[in-house]
Amino acid sequence: MEKLDSLEEYKWIRDETVYFLTDKREGSRVENFLPKRFTHYCKIIHPLFRDPQIKDESLLWRDCTPEQASEFQLGERLRLMELAEKYDLKFSKELSAASLMKKLGGSPRYIISGEEGEIESDSLKALVGVLRRFTDEGHCYFLYGLLKSANYVDELYRGDLAEVEELAKRDHLYGTPSYWWPADKSWCLYTDIDLNFSLIGGSPELIEALLADDFLECIECDASTRIDNLADYTNNE
Repeated sequence: MEKLDSLEEYKWIRDETVYFLTDKREGSRVENFLPKRFTHYCKIIHPLFRDPQIKDESLLWRDCTPEQASEFQLGERLRLMELAEKYDLKFSKELSAASLMKKLGGSPRYIISGEEGEIESDSLKALVGVLRRFTDEGHCYFLYGLLKSANYVDELYRGDLAEVEELAKRDHLYGTPSYWWPADKSWCLYTDIDLNFSLIGGSPELIEALLADDFLECIECDASTRIDNLADYTNNE
């Protein structure tokens, strides 16, 4: 893995995204963070987990005692789509854990939400396994935004695809990269520090493979899909 002195290889992403401060629509959208060159996009949901200690599923985080709030365990993995069905949420491209919290008036204590700004290790391995099939031999680029670096500067690295797993363990870097993409720019993945899902754009075949993966949970979207916590108009009515 090589740290680059210049951010020049990242310039194409800045050039091909819609600058959201000049976007007059409400909220933020996929195209504000990923290049619009791709024909297909999807959200990669960061896994949720059940806390087996909590038997009362109606208990919300805001109503917890200090002990209930500070001591938690990661039990079985929960699927967002199964929770959506359980709580009678309608499917939409904007569906996320925020939709669930809005519907229930808060965050259920028994649910440990997916990490914001980080793809956990098992999902990362599964994701690399899928991406490897759609990545030509050669290097990939990994950008850590300034808020994901202890040095508080943007840091760009170049290395093999699988090296992202090692990069995510470095002490001065926080979680997985903000952006990563191959040299031929055939796909691009983005993880925001405030979202508990990641975004990826690529070919129809890549997005289909991600949607079909048994471990990953993905929701197809498009460049104009809104992604902030108030995005889900379908379930906010």
